[in-house]
Amino acid sequence: MVQFVVNQVVSRYYKLPPKSQTTKKVLEFIDDHWIAIEVRQFESKIHYYKALANITDHLLQYLTERIENPPLFLYEKFNMKMDELGTELSLTFEVAEWSGNSFIIKKYLVDTDEEMNLLFNNMISVFCEKAFDQLPERIEIYSLMEGKKETFIPTKKDVSGGLEYLNMIKNLLQEPKKYLKTDSLAVCKSCSYQKRCYEGININQERFSSQ
Repeated sequence: MVQFVVNQVVSRYYKLPPKSQTTKKVLEFIDDHWIAIEVRQFESKIHYYKALANITDHLLQYLTERIENPPLFLYEKFNMKMDELGTELSLTFEVAEWSGNSFIIKKYLVDTDEEMNLLFNNMISVFCEKAFDQLPERIEIYSLMEGKKETFIPTKKDVSGGLEYLNMIKNLLQEPKKYLKTDSLAVCKSCSYQKRCYEGININQERFSSQ
């Protein structure tokens, strides 16, 4: 739910004309959407207020430092057929900005980790290479709780790594017996790919099954 609020704030901010992109607007949008967040969704009131303070501070820092040009993409979903995998890949670009002869991909997340960031870099690299015939100049991932920005410079190696991951997922979907069905949250959290469920990278299982 907190990530949804972040997405709403970022989207509304980027849609503003440059002269209206102010710290006051960021605060206004956070106030508009944070009302949906309840204290009981957090471990404690301290955690609740810490999250609000960190996310507010870092959204103010990162959003107001951006280049004042209209985004190339803003929470835009693309579908593309992957011949290498024999299926269709769906990916949502949260924010993409022009940068000279190329573009920059930006992602604003409540929390991040190294594995998730690397995997996201690989997925973006695969999609951009296949859909646009061009890799982004860089990929920037912002952690709003920690106030950290990680920057990746995509290479052809990232494309290869992304294709290997997608092929592995396809094989698992085609052979569901290899899955361990569980209702245990602890087991779910131990899965190395658990966070992909939240990253807007979706492979359509029905398309796999129908082939």
